[in-house]
Amino acid sequence: MIRILSLLIFVIFSISFAETLFTDDFNDGNDDGWTHTGSASYEVIDGEYFIYTQGEKGQGKSLNGDASGVMSTADYSILCSIVIECGLEGGILARYQGVDQWYYRVVVKPNSSRIFLERKNDSGPTMKLDEHNFTFAYGTRYWIRFQLEADTVCCRIWPGIVEDEPSAWHLEAVDSIQQEPGSFGLIAGGYGKVSWSSVFDDIVVSTPVPEGFLQTTWASVKCSGISL
Repeated sequence: MIRILSLLIFVIFSISFAETLFTDDFNDGNDDGWTHTGSASYEVIDGEYFIYTQGEKGQGKSLNGDASGVMSTADYSILCSIVIECGLEGGILARYQGVDQWYYRVVVKPNSSRIFLERKNDSGPTMKLDEHNFTFAYGTRYWIRFQLEADTVCCRIWPGIVEDEPSAWHLEAVDSIQQEPGSFGLIAGGYGKVSWSSVFDDIVVSTPVPEGFLQTTWASVKCSGISL
């Protein structure tokens, strides 16, 4: 009973402090509406979203937004779960407009035990904005929140359940190069001739979370009446 009451209070505050813009839990069995780029395969299996290859070097991106594949605002907060089964990296990108435009991304690199906050141009350089030491285990589920508000870009990552979200940001930077909404997306990559795979689930994109407040759970999204 105490657990239920605590979650109910959490839900009420979640709905009050941020507006949910987009959700996908892949329980419909497909990735309709997602746009794919890069050398990867994309598949929904048992309500989870796999981005993978079998022995091909490269990276895959899957892009979306709340307004026909593009975000309606440049300020938003992305929350999702990720399991890197194997490979070089996995993560989230935001304000993506194409291969010749700057965008932001947070990438987890298990082999180096670090996560990186970057500004990237697919046809040019990658600029590291921040990094954080983080021991990441292959095959384990983690949660990532990637938030952009004006020229502030920040991220946190944690294991366990979504309600365990920490209050502190692990990565944070101020950068004003890309201020257009663009699309948000999921990314995964790996080495040549070695299979790689990352698994994503429970995507929630909302307006930015106020400082010191931990926002959306799937319970709050479903209680708010949003169609999944």
